[in-house]
Amino acid sequence: MPRQVVILHGWSDNSDSFKPLAAFLKQNGFAPYPIYLGDYISLRDDVQIGDVAKRMEEVIKAAQSRSGQNRLAAKFDMIVHSTGGLVARHWISTYYQSLPCPVQNLVMLAPANFGSALAHLGRSLLGRVLKGWRTGFETGEEMLHALELGSPYQWRLAQDDLFVPEGSSARSSPVLYAPDKVRPFVLIGTYPYQELAARITNENGSDGTVRVSAANLNCQGMTVDFSGSPSKLKRPAVRQWTKRGAAAVSFPLAVLPDRTHGDIVRPSDPGATHDPDVRTQLGKLILQALRSTPASYARIAEDWRQVSMATRELARDETTRKQLFKSKSDAAYFHEHFQLVVRAEDEFGDPIHDFFVRFVKRPRRNIFRAASALDRATAFFHEEVLEAVHAHRRSPEYRNFYIDRYDMMRTGGWYDQIPSPAERQLLFSLTAADPGDRVAYFERKPGARGVVFLHRQGDGERWLKRHTTHFVRVIVPRAGEPGIFTLKRG
Repeated sequence: MPRQVVILHGWSDNSDSFKPLAAFLKQNGFAPYPIYLGDYISLRDDVQIGDVAKRMEEVIKAAQSRSGQNRLAAKFDMIVHSTGGLVARHWISTYYQSLPCPVQNLVMLAPANFGSALAHLGRSLLGRVLKGWRTGFETGEEMLHALELGSPYQWRLAQDDLFVPEGSSARSSPVLYAPDKVRPFVLIGTYPYQELAARITNENGSDGTVRVSAANLNCQGMTVDFSGSPSKLKRPAVRQWTKRGAAAVSFPLAVLPDRTHGDIVRPSDPGATHDPDVRTQLGKLILQALRSTPASYARIAEDWRQVSMATRELARDETTRKQLFKSKSDAAYFHEHFQLVVRAEDEFGDPIHDFFVRFVKRPRRNIFRAASALDRATAFFHEEVLEAVHAHRRSPEYRNFYIDRYDMMRTGGWYDQIPSPAERQLLFSLTAADPGDRVAYFERKPGARGVVFLHRQGDGERWLKRHTTHFVRVIVPRAGEPGIFTLKRG
C-alpha cells in the first residue's frame, strides 16, 4: 500500500512548483493518501540548512500528532529536489542517528548532494539581480556557502551520514541508509538548459545546475598522510574511508538523457525528446522508487544502472542522438565525469589555503624538486580532461576538480597520450606555499611536494568511479629550521 509523500523544494523555489508532481502522484494511485508540500526559507542570508532541518523536525512532529485526515503518518516517503536533498540528509543525520527514521523511500530529484556551480553565481551581482529583488537583495548567503562546490559543509555532512568518521568505530556510527532503513534513490538529467538566460550555468555532464557526479550519493573518500617520518614523503600512509553499513550496497542512480534541472520535477512534461519511451521514463522510475521494498532495492539499483549506461552510450552514438532529440544534442552532454574534492591541511590539523595541484602520469625521480615543463600527456589532461577547478571562497583549503572521464578513457584520450602501458595511470602532485622563512611544507627544499595515486588503466586499481564524488584529505608535514629550538648545557 502506498505511503504518504512529503515533497521538499530547492534553493530559491517554493512548493507551488511541485503541484504538477503532486497531481502526477495522485493520478497514479496516491490519491487516497495526503501529499504534503513542504515550504522553507532559502533566500534569507541568515538562514542555514541546519535552521531549516530543526524547524522541519518540529513541523513533522506536530503533523504526526494531529488527528483525522490531516495527520501525517508515522511512516512516509519523501521526494526532494536540489537543495532539498541536503535539507533532508541534514534532518535525518541530526535527529535519527539513534532513532528509526519515519522516511522509508527517499526519492532525490537532481539533489545537490555534493554542490552546484550555480551557488557561486547566486552570490554574484547577477544572482542578486535575478533572485534577490524579492527579498531585499538577499540570496541566501549561508545556504549558498553550503551549496558551493567543495564546501566544508558537504564534507561534514558526508561524515555524519555516509562514512564512519576517522578515529571512530563502525559500531558507534549508525547506518542511516540501507534497504531496511531509509532507501535513497537519485534521478538526474544530463541535458542542458536551452533558454538563453539559463545557458550561463550549463556544464557538460550536468542538468544545467547540478552535475551528475555531485548528485550521486555513492561516494569515495581517503586520507593521504605525508607526516610522521621522512619515509612517508615518498610513501605516505593511505587510509580509505569506511562506508557506513555494507560496502556492497549501491544507492540507485538513474541518469536520464532528456531532463534538465527544471523539468526533472514534472514527469508529465515531455522533456527534450520526442521518443515516447524516453518521455515517460522519469515518471515510471519515480513510481518504481516509491513502491520499493527492502527486497526489491538491489534489483532497482541494477535496473537504474542500466538506464545510466544507456545514457552514456549516447556520447558515441550520433545516430541515436538524432533520433531521440528535437533539437541539436552534443555528444559531450552525455560524458561521464569524476568530481574530486581535496582538502589540504598541515600535520597539526590547520588548513592550508595556498596550494597547487597538478595531475601527472608519474612522479619525477626526485618528486620533491620543482616541476619541469609539462609533457604532452600532462598538457592534454589539463587542457582536455580537467574541465573546471574551484576553490571554496570562504574556505580555500577545499578545492573541487571536475574531470571528464570520457576524455580520459576514450580512444585518443588521456591514456592514449601515454605510449607505455605500464605508465598509464593518473596521480596528482600537491605543492603548498610555505608558511614562512623558518617553516616549510613537506621538507626544506625548493618545490617540495607530495604525490597521490588516483587511477590506473585496466581492471586493476581504479579508485576513481564514474559519476562519483571523491574526497581526498591530504596531511602535509611542517619542516622547521633547526634554530626553532635548541638545547644546550647551562
